[in-house]
Amino acid sequence: MNCVPEFVARGLKRCAVPGVSVRTNHTAVADFWRQDDGIIKLRIACMGYDWSFEARLASGAPIPDDKESMDAFAWFVSEELYRWMTEDAADLPPFDDD
Repeated sequence: MNCVPEFVARGLKRCAVPGVSVRTNHTAVADFWRQDDGIIKLRIACMGYDWSFEARLASGAPIPDDKESMDAFAWFVSEELYRWMTEDAADLPPFDDD
């Protein structure tokens, strides 16, 4: 997953699973859209901040837009957001392990 500049979702298609939310002391919401080339754009909002990302398979290919593949992607995003919120949120943006 790569951090990208803020994007406009107008014209993008929602994914088979349109997003996830995670609640700890705060709530983080991740919304998923698909570009024409199949790459997923996601926006994460938490604690008054927004971050934008692109996601694809490790091979560089698009994540398939079927329920099973998107459920697996949504689970991964949920788990990483939960880890970020409970371990790193005060210091780093999500998915930034540097």
